[in-house]
Amino acid sequence: MTRSPGLRLDAQTIDRAAGVLLGAAVGDALGVPYEFAEALREDQRPGMIGGGLGPYRPGEYSDDTQMQVCVAQVAATGADLRGPEALDAIAAGFRRWLDGGASDVGAQTRTVLGAAGRLPGSPAEALREAARRYAAGHRLTAGNGSLMRTGIVALAHLGDPAAMAEAATAVSALTHPDPECADACVLWCSGIRTAVLNGTFDGVRAGLELLPAGRRDLWAKRLDEAEAEPPRHFAGNGWVVQALQAAWSAITRTAVPVLDPAQGHFPALHLRLALEAAVRAGHDTDTVAAIAGALLGARWGCSGVPLDWQRAVHGWPGLTAPDLVRLAVRTAREGAGDENAAAPAPHIPLPYGSPGGPAAPHPHDPGVLLGVPGTEPVPVGAVVSLCRAGTPPDLPGADVERIQVWLPDGPGGDADLPYALDQAARQVLRLRRAGRRVLLHSADGPIRAHAVAAVYSHLIGRVPDGPLPVPGRHELRDAVRLLIAAPAPDSPYDADAPATPVPAARDAAPQEDVADDGGAEEHPELDRERPRLREDALPRVRGLLLGLALGDTLGTAREALPARGPLPAGTATRSACLTVEDIIRAAAELPPAVRNTHGRRTALPAEEAPEPDGLLTRVPAPAGARGAEGILLAAALPAAVAGAVHGPARAAVRAREIAAHSAAAHAAVLLHHCLAGAEDIQEPLFAEQSQVRIALRAGLDALGDSGGTGHLHTAFRQAADDPADPRRLAALTPDATAPSALRGALYCAVSFPHRHQVGEALRLAAAAPDGSSVAGVTGALLGAAHGARALPADLAGRHELAPVLDALAHDLVAAYS
Repeated sequence: MTRSPGLRLDAQTIDRAAGVLLGAAVGDALGVPYEFAEALREDQRPGMIGGGLGPYRPGEYSDDTQMQVCVAQVAATGADLRGPEALDAIAAGFRRWLDGGASDVGAQTRTVLGAAGRLPGSPAEALREAARRYAAGHRLTAGNGSLMRTGIVALAHLGDPAAMAEAATAVSALTHPDPECADACVLWCSGIRTAVLNGTFDGVRAGLELLPAGRRDLWAKRLDEAEAEPPRHFAGNGWVVQALQAAWSAITRTAVPVLDPAQGHFPALHLRLALEAAVRAGHDTDTVAAIAGALLGARWGCSGVPLDWQRAVHGWPGLTAPDLVRLAVRTAREGAGDENAAAPAPHIPLPYGSPGGPAAPHPHDPGVLLGVPGTEPVPVGAVVSLCRAGTPPDLPGADVERIQVWLPDGPGGDADLPYALDQAARQVLRLRRAGRRVLLHSADGPIRAHAVAAVYSHLIGRVPDGPLPVPGRHELRDAVRLLIAAPAPDSPYDADAPATPVPAARDAAPQEDVADDGGAEEHPELDRERPRLREDALPRVRGLLLGLALGDTLGTAREALPARGPLPAGTATRSACLTVEDIIRAAAELPPAVRNTHGRRTALPAEEAPEPDGLLTRVPAPAGARGAEGILLAAALPAAVAGAVHGPARAAVRAREIAAHSAAAHAAVLLHHCLAGAEDIQEPLFAEQSQVRIALRAGLDALGDSGGTGHLHTAFRQAADDPADPRRLAALTPDATAPSALRGALYCAVSFPHRHQVGEALRLAAAAPDGSSVAGVTGALLGAAHGARALPADLAGRHELAPVLDALAHDLVAAYS
């Protein structure tokens, strides 16, 4: 495999290459807070406010960028990403990330990485084989999990589009071998390559020629659709196709501002505006914005990324904006440093001070000092460094705020330079208003520092005296003249406008919509008026209800289960039937259904509940007005079906918001994931990667650190390490409370996660101190995951309410289908 000689890259090209990984990271961090929340309106502005499904700190990026960093760490060595050594290094990096740094992981990626560890061969061979087997056992495998990390691949092969396409396909295939994923990665890498080399967005459509001939027309139509519809039209963006369409729509349908500094308009603002549009697409906001950010960063460069975002962005493994830039630059230069990225400026006499002496005070603000290499250390509170990105700045002190600015002042950078100068000067203004003494530092002579100083004078209402101190750099001089020719706006491009908080309400997810790493049907019909259940929901909802009923009965009877004849319904089962009635009547979401169910059995305030009718008249009345907490928990479980239509991750956020300490909310989130999870693959490799365990682990991850989840994590670990131990189960379930019932059920479900083990799980759960509640919740979890046919047939057919539960399941699914 021969690699083409590398290109010689000028300063503008390096600037654009430097923006690829940084652009992806800022898009990711901008989208994180709004993932699976109600889509923002056009008049609402996203911000890096943190939270999300992590929850993340403000400016922290998620797995989208974390996985791309794993690829970049290999690409930055100059490796050919098509080669086995490079792919092995990437695969090993993914494994290290999963073990030590992953803040959240897509279901497909987690399963494939886990299974690869039990396969022979090199890391890449094992990972590809695990991905192939996963794809063979699942219907929906074209998630967005490889497209989100593909941007850096384009930089590794800038000089050879065919090699770039091969590398994009090879890196995608490590976890996502579906042809749709490969096509999307090739198109997006083609777009990034052209944007870096030519400064246009033409490369996405040009990439059609790199696809197999039989798929080009389909992708051309998909790009046409993206250019014709707004980003929110592509709400199924967990699917790789709609993820690409949403990102492309945000980019192409966002107008590029016309240069007008007096109004705060700069062409490079297109990056900010398009990323905000990508977030407003809704649903998988961090992934769509990360995908868009890589291409936008390639077009507008590191210098086009807002400095307030550059200051904030950070993430695993302890990287900040300069680190991300350095990885991208080294990748574009095939492992070489950036020492030739820009020619250093010749030194000229300084009007204030001289190199090697003390920093000179700004003539209009002595709190701003102008420094160059060799400047004697001075006490300052902040440094604005105008060195090339990727070059470690030679700055005094270690406890000051450092802001690194790339000024694209080489040939061809005229359109972007005013924006970069304006941003740098406004950072100086921000720091001075905060009472900081600022060193304005230039690594290659005084010209850049003087250009920013002149714009800063304009911002504080002073006019630079005499000729502009930027001789020999006409592009800098022209940019400064443009900026100071008209009054400066107080708040250009609304840089200081407040971000919109995450809405409390949750959006409706389309049918077959899956969070990142999921997938969707080829052409999903999106119904925006009413949420829908998955097409395979009925057997799972039947499994939930009947599994709850069998567990409740087994736990109540213990050793006294009748050998023949009907099996009596327990109190939790009877109450659960009324929960279903509440949901069907009111088409309720999780919170009202839980509240109403609890209100009917306790003294809690509740809405007026109608009397049972129809099938419900066959349900024996619950014994007494109150029940134990565990029974009430089991009775509320059918409400999870109402939440499942909104997607498990979205429902998890909702549960955290409304009931951080509620075991009922926690149980509902775990059930959401069981209802939405994939079926077990009949493949020995995945024996330890049961989909039940994966779904329950994903549910726990979604709940994060909300109140009471620590004990649930403990129960999961104990079941994985020491399953089916009655003594451990007794220790986890000391009383008849709802948290106790949920801990026990989680332990039993993780101990016996496979289809043929449901009976064993129910028998173990029934032996707990509060057997009816623990077994009822266990049966609901496993029935929701495997469907009604996995339940013990000899018992299911004898349950006295089996026909009623079956009819209720049909009605419940019909209400959302």
